[in-house]
Amino acid sequence: MKKYTTYCWWTGDNELTENRKKSLESMKSAPGGNIVFIDNKNLSDYILPDFPLHEGYQYLSPIQKGDYLKCYFMHHHGGGYSDIKRTSGPWTKYFDRIYENPDLYAIGYSEKSPDHVAYLEDCRLDPRDSKHCRVNTLDDSGTNWSSRHLKENWTKLIGCGLMICRRNTPFTLDWWNALNEKMDAYLSELKKHPAQWSRDCYNHINPSTGERSKYPIAWAVLHGHVFHPLTLKYSKNIDQDLTYPVMGDYQ
Repeated sequence: MKKYTTYCWWTGDNELTENRKKSLESMKSAPGGNIVFIDNKNLSDYILPDFPLHEGYQYLSPIQKGDYLKCYFMHHHGGGYSDIKRTSGPWTKYFDRIYENPDLYAIGYSEKSPDHVAYLEDCRLDPRDSKHCRVNTLDDSGTNWSSRHLKENWTKLIGCGLMICRRNTPFTLDWWNALNEKMDAYLSELKKHPAQWSRDCYNHINPSTGERSKYPIAWAVLHGHVFHPLTLKYSKNIDQDLTYPVMGDYQ
């Protein structure tokens, strides 16, 4: 793991908005950190020869490309990830802790409420098809996958917007394998109906055309549907000390 390196990215072809630029500068100015900004021009510099991007990556919406990259970087590179939002302070002490403790797989921020937990039932593929997200202490009935169960245990979950991960842990490996299962399952539909706008999402209305999207993937399928169950599964190896992200005026 590269000590003190935090990755963020912009996967669209448009320029960063002024608020995003200010947020990025805020992140870069925080002491003790190395912010690596990735866009479509330099992404290939970070893709490992033995682990190319999934074939379906090119068809994803920019939002879900970001979801895919979050897993790719945390598993293959490790380090920090942050949405492009104003920083709440340096992460140096958190990097030190995860670097020194091999049993600590990740550090994130506590989810704010049960309402922030990924709603699994809107997934178009049965999420129980991923053995990688099963919670071993529960039976195989799928109870561990229910939104009700996740919401009941929401205090054990970390949020999706920023985190520090040790690379290539059981946690990130399960995350990587489950993500690729999803990508494989949706590939044929993605080829037929690639994303048409930055926030394209299954069954949503295209703001430019007024037509209902044929893009096959619902909003949280590639991240929250995998990430939240896994942070519950590995909660004993995950700390929740990071400060909740600054959510105002970032778009």
